[in-house]
Amino acid sequence: MDVSLQYDKIGKDYVNGQKEFFSKREDEAIKFIKKSIPELKNKKILDLGCGNGKDIILYQSLGAEVYGIDSSEFMINEAKKIISKSKVFKSNLEKTPFENNFFDIIVSRFSFHYLKNFDKAYKEISRILKKDGSLILVVHHPLRDLSYQKNKIYGKQETIKIELYNNKVPIYFPTHTLKNYFSRIFFDHFHLINYEEEQIPEEYINEFKTPGFMGIVAKKS
Repeated sequence: MDVSLQYDKIGKDYVNGQKEFFSKREDEAIKFIKKSIPELKNKKILDLGCGNGKDIILYQSLGAEVYGIDSSEFMINEAKKIISKSKVFKSNLEKTPFENNFFDIIVSRFSFHYLKNFDKAYKEISRILKKDGSLILVVHHPLRDLSYQKNKIYGKQETIKIELYNNKVPIYFPTHTLKNYFSRIFFDHFHLINYEEEQIPEEYINEFKTPGFMGIVAKKS
């Protein structure tokens, strides 16, 4: 299954479910990004896996020149409906259309973990990020991944299924380990600044009460 294409099919249900869910509670992932992100005024920022563009509006309000990419045609079209003065493109995360040293900040919220292997993306992010530029990732926690695996073997990659928003929206993505995120290639290109583990409001059943997401803040070496 090509997980990068699934949002062309489930995008409408996902957007509606997310909107309803967070109309009644705070988004902890957004809280993490807001407290981690540097001054944005007159900065270029890339939303990596921008979805329907909701986060781009936040970054615009903070004074940034915002770009977004997503692998889903549906999501890019949704983003274009609500965003003005921003540039959004259909593109994969491992090969982007941008020049070297272009961005001051790159943010990715719940999109990076859809990749099977991160190292190629780390190299691409480093290429388009300015020296000392910031990388902020919010990703599904590997222990939460493990709780959904059929084989229950940490480190053996498996595509898992999670059902969001009262089990109405199924999503699929590959499992990962902490070592996948903090690989030699990561440390070749970035300095780790902060790492946090967070619980999130239950968008889906969490039988083992493991952390919901990891928040990673790094700077380009």
